[in-house]
Amino acid sequence: MSVVQLTLPMFIGTILNWLLFGTLLVQIYLYFMAFPKDAIWWKRIVILILVLELVETFSNIRDMAHAFGDGWGDPDALDNVGWAWFSVPVMGAVISFVCQAFYSWRIHVISKSWWFAALVMLVTTVQLAAGIWTGAQICKAGKFSLLQTHNLTPTALWLSTTTFADLLIVGGTIYYLRRSTDPDFTSAKTNSLVSRLIMLVAQTGVLCMMFALVDLFLFVKYKGTNYHLSLCIELSKIYSNCILVIFNSRAHIGHQCNPTDSYTSVDISNSLFRTRAPSTGPIEIGVSVSSDARSDITDDKRRRRDTNPSMV
Repeated sequence: MSVVQLTLPMFIGTILNWLLFGTLLVQIYLYFMAFPKDAIWWKRIVILILVLELVETFSNIRDMAHAFGDGWGDPDALDNVGWAWFSVPVMGAVISFVCQAFYSWRIHVISKSWWFAALVMLVTTVQLAAGIWTGAQICKAGKFSLLQTHNLTPTALWLSTTTFADLLIVGGTIYYLRRSTDPDFTSAKTNSLVSRLIMLVAQTGVLCMMFALVDLFLFVKYKGTNYHLSLCIELSKIYSNCILVIFNSRAHIGHQCNPTDSYTSVDISNSLFRTRAPSTGPIEIGVSVSSDARSDITDDKRRRRDTNPSMV
């Protein structure tokens, strides 16, 4: 295996991992700002995801510092898996399990049925076990160059069951949401909101599926290389960001400007489905306006009043 095949995918995966981690932090900040009165267990899910992602991210950074720092130029050091057995398959399987379990609960709430949600939970439990098995086999192999020969079965099982769980989630959510809306009994606004939610779930679910499928293809196709790590390292971040997108989809960020005020307000309001604990009112962020701008506004109002006396 050449140095490029070892290091370049690791470098790309790490850069994408940190970019998605930054996106996740922004989404978490928006969530706690917009929904401070959400149900406590919703907040615990978000905090749990943040803690898991911190562990995964800094475990990955430890390996990258070794590969591109003190181990640079040493082929054995570059081929050493380090903590990748833990940060990639184990943490990836745990985080995707948390996200898919949440989706399973949402399907149960929508469908009022246990059997389909139980099927999703069964599949995601299998992917969790396969992810832990994959990590154990990677730790046993010890070298990236030996992964495809010592770890093909557990990795293929992990990624395929992850993809299958995403497929069930997307299909089940779309089916049950569509079944719950009837133009004869629900308003056009409700149908529009449901359609928006269907589109959101489909987009996030398909994104997770595509990442897992392409990762599996690279792992099986290009044996003896690290090409699959360019996607596998940040796989957990895809799931974390997707579930925060679902959480924050209830918020609408709007821009309002009132010429009579000396500030511009930005509000975040609940526009989809409320949780049992209602959210707070709009959040206003004051942005000061210079005296020249206020003078221009006043002059403009005076001109309009002079040309149209009815405005007085």
